[in-house]
Amino acid sequence: MHRRSYLAGLSLGTLLLAGCAGAPTDPDDDTADQAATEYPVRQLGDSFTEPQWATARQPTESAGVVARFERRDELRWLVDRESTPEEVTSFVDETDFSSATLLYLQSVGPTGCYRELAVDDVAVDDDAITATASAVDTSEEGALCTQAVTYPSAFVRVTGDAPATRVTLTNGWGTTAEIDATAPLIDPDTLAGGVQPDGDPPAVPAAIDCATEAFDRHAAYVDDDSIEYGTLTDDSGQPTFALRVRNPGDAADNLTFERGDEIEFQLRNVSSKHLTTGNEHKYNLQLQTEAGCEEVRGTIDESNDVPYTDMGFGQSPGDGFTWSFELTESGLLAGHPHEADLTICPELQAGRYRFAYWGVDGHLAVQFDYTG
Repeated sequence: MHRRSYLAGLSLGTLLLAGCAGAPTDPDDDTADQAATEYPVRQLGDSFTEPQWATARQPTESAGVVARFERRDELRWLVDRESTPEEVTSFVDETDFSSATLLYLQSVGPTGCYRELAVDDVAVDDDAITATASAVDTSEEGALCTQAVTYPSAFVRVTGDAPATRVTLTNGWGTTAEIDATAPLIDPDTLAGGVQPDGDPPAVPAAIDCATEAFDRHAAYVDDDSIEYGTLTDDSGQPTFALRVRNPGDAADNLTFERGDEIEFQLRNVSSKHLTTGNEHKYNLQLQTEAGCEEVRGTIDESNDVPYTDMGFGQSPGDGFTWSFELTESGLLAGHPHEADLTICPELQAGRYRFAYWGVDGHLAVQFDYTG
């Protein structure tokens, strides 16, 4: 997520609503918290910081995002008691999650005067919770508005139960879309980078053969049957984590690299929930051979072990890990906690490589070609 001191919405893991980012409007104002309505709305203000879901799109092309929360603990990445304003935490605390849910809506507007979402037509039936919402200009006639893209957001408390949630969102340019709350907050298709090269690999070695007898190859914690490429999904088929590979200097996302190139891997939580990973070092780096994918790293001294801790790391939506390496033997080991013990044997050779992260439920991988 993009981080700054004052912002609202998905730009940060918590709602920090103050100062330039647009504080919540006066809680005594009927437009701020429509508590007299059947479905109360808590305006959360605007943000000038581009949220993760919008980074790969033109603002005019995206209506926004919707998330549905059925338990308070699901909100911990978005609402924090130490930093979120009391009026927002109170609104959440007043929600009886045994009979109600909270919807989080965020859209986008063309000026600093787009600070709120007008929420209408909220309804619940046996099939779905439905509503309409629009980014609105809240300024008085003749007011001068900051020429900046803003991202207004709001909570809606909905009493009643239904399996689906569909909100028709309209942004400040008039772009409208029906958003399903089960959709990922970050569309994996908008992430920078790729998953697998097109065509055949530049070479397929018979096997990896290290001439050093004492070489002990790093354990392979993944296999072809356990790996998903690009994006993991949960039992309901919704995306959870996405992994991409890219050359930061190549906007075309070409997945063919030469010796000395920089290569970057990014793992991101693309769901609307707080998820857990292992540590960032739980990956295999493998070369495709006639014998299958084989790990290229290992140790020379048999007494050198490569242990991994079982600690869990919380990942809010948009969070994850980024690995950046120089494509050389030493560059691929730089920064690893066992850098001094590991080596690559034999030296890097042309072929198709696989980076596979095994610190999540399910193993997630990407591939790239190396021409030497």
